Amino acid sequence: MQQQPYGNYPYYGQPMYPQTPYMGANAPPGPSGGYPPFYGPPKPQQIPAPAPQNANPPAPSPYSFDAAAYAIKPGAPPVASSRRHRRNQTIPANAPSAPAAPLKSAMKKTMNVFTTAETTIGRQFSNPFNHQQQNQPPPFPRPRVQSNPSRPLNGKEPSYDQEKSYIHLFISFHNFNELHVEHISQVGLEEMRKVIWPLWPDGIESDTVTGHTCIVKFRNLPWDLNGPNVRHSYKLITSIFGLFEQRGFSFQTAVNITTPTPRLIFQVTEPDSATEFFLAFFSQEGRRLTLVNPPNRVDLSIGAQLRSALSSNTLSDNVVEDYMRVIEIKRKFSNGPEVDSSIIFVEVLKILNNLGFQLDAILPLGRRGPLGMRSTREIFVFKSLKSGR
Repeated sequence: MQQQPYGNYPYYGQPMYPQTPYMGANAPPGPSGGYPPFYGPPKPQQIPAPAPQNANPPAPSPYSFDAAAYAIKPGAPPVASSRRHRRNQTIPANAPSAPAAPLKSAMKKTMNVFTTAETTIGRQFSNPFNHQQQNQPPPFPRPRVQSNPSRPLNGKEPSYDQEKSYIHLFISFHNFNELHVEHISQVGLEEMRKVIWPLWPDGIESDTVTGHTCIVKFRNLPWDLNGPNVRHSYKLITSIFGLFEQRGFSFQTAVNITTPTPRLIFQVTEPDSATEFFLAFFSQEGRRLTLVNPPNRVDLSIGAQLRSALSSNTLSDNVVEDYMRVIEIKRKFSNGPEVDSSIIFVEVLKILNNLGFQLDAILPLGRRGPLGMRSTREIFVFKSLKSGR
């Protein structure tokens, strides 16, 4: 049958593609039915020439199967990929006179985190002046100190720095037999051990230094102000104030900061070895005054001056033992007005000031009652005024 031409359309022949022969139901076993997976080049076939056409282009050559493109090639070793920064060339290649500009990433200051020096084990030490590192430790390493300052080094008492002095020192009375002295120099502490501690006839139980505080425990109860040695308790208190005044430390005030009992603050002043001290205290009602070791001018005149100031005939003035004077303003049996305790107190301060003494400090000391009840007795410390005041 002759192919009928259609106008100017060319005729293309049927391409010859390789096909797998049909083996039927009895095909050999295998994925390819007994045939290799790839075929060789097909045999040349005779393609009939197309019918002559008028003004038609020649027919294209038939497609052929390239078996070499599908052949398995031996694996090549993988090429290590290099990460390179690619930059579009902005300078023409035909301009040899202009030098190539460095890449932008090359001008950045990169921080090399992992250097070759990390292979060496050891801490890197730097000098803040020349910024040069060295692998060797400094010739004088920092000494190791204890984290607990309360424990003495090597079981010994920590020594005070005699060159370091403070302008304030503290003392406080704890319980019935403890005395705490804080921020005192080594020379001052040794002097207190020689002068103050032996004043108590029963001796001391312990004398320890913890940090900047010296804690002294006396035997028995000196701060109870009772018993046969009460006279020595008063002497112990006045001797502390007298020694501090001779060494140039005068009482300023008392504070209750982090301590159950007040701290007495002493500040550096001009030393004065002629200063006199004596003690006094009032009863709970404030109508009985006891003077402990008063100077002669106070002992002989305070009773008469107080009777004259209060205009009272109910005042009693007695000497107890040989170192205490007790002055009491008794209550009236009639319905007349009573003298208030605050008036008694202010008159006593006025009389003592005229005699050359001023109230310097007040010490609240605890006492034990007959049934174990505790009470507080305030001890007044009077100090002589300096000449010219």
